[in-house]
Amino acid sequence: MVFTRQVERDEPATRGDAVTAHRTAIWRSGWWPAALVLLAGAGLLRYYDVSLATYAIFVGYVGLGVTLPGLLLWRLVHRGSRSMAEDAAAGTAIGFAIEVLAYIPARAVGVPLAAQAVLLLVIAVFVAVPGLRRYWRGAGPAGRAPLAWSWTLAVIALIMLAWATKYYRHHGTGWPSYGRIDIDLPFHLALIGEFKHHMDFVTPWVTSEPIRYHWFAYAEMASTSWATGIEPFILVTRLTPLVMTVAYAVLIASFGRRLIGTWWGGALTVLATFFVLSPDPYGWVLSSFYRAYGFDPTEDGSNLALYLWTSPTQTFGALLFVPLMLVLLDLLREHGNDRRRWVLFALLPAAVMGAKATFLPTLLCGLLLVIGAQLVFQRRLNRVALKALGIVVFWILFAQFVLFGGESQGLSLRPLEAMRRTAIAVNTNYAADPKLSRLVVLCALTVLCWVFMWAGVAGLRRRVFDAEVLLLAGLGLAGIGALLLTAHSGGSESYFLTGARPYVAAAATWGLLLLLPGLTLRKARPLLAVAVAGIVVVYLIRAVDGDWAPWHNTTYSAERLTIKLVYPYAALALVALAAVAAIWWYRRRIPTGTAVGLIVALLLGFSLPTAFTQLTYVVTDGHERGWRNRAELWPIVTEGTVEAGRWLRGNSSPGDLVATNAHCVYLHFGKNLGCDRRHFGIAAYTERRVLIESWAYTAAAHEQEIKQGVPQEQTTYWDPSRLIDNDAAFTNPSETTIGRLRDGYGVKWLWVEDVSNWYWTSDPPSADEVHVSADLGRYATLRFRSGHVAVYEIR
Repeated sequence: MVFTRQVERDEPATRGDAVTAHRTAIWRSGWWPAALVLLAGAGLLRYYDVSLATYAIFVGYVGLGVTLPGLLLWRLVHRGSRSMAEDAAAGTAIGFAIEVLAYIPARAVGVPLAAQAVLLLVIAVFVAVPGLRRYWRGAGPAGRAPLAWSWTLAVIALIMLAWATKYYRHHGTGWPSYGRIDIDLPFHLALIGEFKHHMDFVTPWVTSEPIRYHWFAYAEMASTSWATGIEPFILVTRLTPLVMTVAYAVLIASFGRRLIGTWWGGALTVLATFFVLSPDPYGWVLSSFYRAYGFDPTEDGSNLALYLWTSPTQTFGALLFVPLMLVLLDLLREHGNDRRRWVLFALLPAAVMGAKATFLPTLLCGLLLVIGAQLVFQRRLNRVALKALGIVVFWILFAQFVLFGGESQGLSLRPLEAMRRTAIAVNTNYAADPKLSRLVVLCALTVLCWVFMWAGVAGLRRRVFDAEVLLLAGLGLAGIGALLLTAHSGGSESYFLTGARPYVAAAATWGLLLLLPGLTLRKARPLLAVAVAGIVVVYLIRAVDGDWAPWHNTTYSAERLTIKLVYPYAALALVALAAVAAIWWYRRRIPTGTAVGLIVALLLGFSLPTAFTQLTYVVTDGHERGWRNRAELWPIVTEGTVEAGRWLRGNSSPGDLVATNAHCVYLHFGKNLGCDRRHFGIAAYTERRVLIESWAYTAAAHEQEIKQGVPQEQTTYWDPSRLIDNDAAFTNPSETTIGRLRDGYGVKWLWVEDVSNWYWTSDPPSADEVHVSADLGRYATLRFRSGHVAVYEIR
């Protein structure tokens, strides 16, 4: 009885403690950082012309229709201690892969929404099958992320949201902003429109050419547009790259955590991936183009550059590649004893290969290094890596000969050619002269910057023959080798290093933490002090260097410019060597690991000001020039294109064919550069095929690039009779010329642009301009006019 009374007396206090603990748990939940990112995204996108309703539809679709089924499958295959953030991010990647692979046959048979039925079927199976219901629950306390880790990722996501404004501010929805956009955006939109309505691989801006390209990202956005009704422009410029980037950042952190074994190892990995950039000790600044797009002085494969927005294929491929690496990491460490993981590893490359062609070749190199190094130095065959290699080789061959038709897409063996496109080369005119010695100088500076950024890999010296270390090294070496040995007219060789960058950053982070076991905040103080010293050194060199930007010309010799470019980096190298000498002098007082860690911290300090400069530019540029609807880039879309394109899309059938007199965009840098064949705006905004709008960015154009000796965007069309038939209908309209388009080619609509070089009235007319006869209205009916665009229907 006494015990009963005591329990009754203590019960309210116990219940109160439970309530207090529950409230504390709520406030310490990792859902708060996620909610903050979602709300910040809603506010940001609302400012950039995305309604809250559209945002809610997109978030709901991705969350329930993509992430949820992918999350369930990830939990089924990838058992163990995982965080909810990892499950959601990996689930998003897996869900996107399923969506694309389901959409391809669904679109081919004319039922595009069937792709969503596959995703819903996955959810239904996990509800109906009793043995699968446990996967609705997470890993429990074992997988619960520390609150500090969750908030760190949230802060990184918020920074990426702010970084996105560099892209958003130049890509408004109204005129003149939509006319002065990134030159590749209409290309992306045209391919989304093509895969939204067709699946027979015809290039929409020149129907004589097949599509030989990694196009899965466009199929995904086409599928999303069908399911949500959201405009492709909003998807490709606002929503889809943003969710992919956030999921990508979380997955990189998860990979780092899995590799290194600590939560903070994962957080440092994602920080190193995005914010450890090539050191920039120059006092002068890069041109506005390089500052706007986030390129560093030397090529470092930066994941902070606006590639994440300007290249949806790179972003999509990077996102899908991380789960593949997570599965491979576990297979290597567990000796391949998990059939479920093998199934996922065998299927994921099917999505990766079509997302971006650069990822599987780098993985191939990584696996080859694992097998070769262990076989030579340890006399053992890594059967897991060998089996994985066989799978990767199969999908590479499938992609090359089925998806890409055996085309190289303009990539060729040209050692050091990529050095001509580094920011310091372009901004100083240093590489205009074809001398090899200048490329060697630029290459030396680039390699030095890589040493500064990734010196942490020195900490892996005792584990150099571990499979995971060799794998990461192989990826990095493949990316570096592709950059230094190959070239592409569009600079695509840099994507090899960009794709490998997170894994090099992970290796450097892991090595640094191995040098400093049991690292605490107190032990980290000397490292932070040395890193700050490195930052100070960079700013001192900038002050000495001055703000005058050098330019190679007849009065400023190459020798003087070489000194100007080299000495700031030479000063950094001398400071590093002095630090090494000082630590060597006191080597008996400093543990070896700590000594190397101090050097690595100094070198990292050299890199950090670059990220600070890039991030502060986001704010200063927005404050000085405006945060939205900017119209400063080159004019590449004619006024009226969006309005006329949407009218034609709403008043025609997807199978209707369009002909146009416009084949060029005009880029102007103070002189007339003639015709640039990257005119994709008609196919982009009509979602209709065009007989010959332009012919750049096709496999045939890259072949002609070699034959004609000019960049592919300036080549002459290789089927002149077809082009003559097209243009004659505009310059000399008649029953014969119009009838030839209608009856011989199946053209139903004529799209007319005023090509009187109205962008640059001071320039003489271009020989490539196709002017339209006033008699066109006698043979075709004017149906719509807007700005400098008119749409005619052939009678």
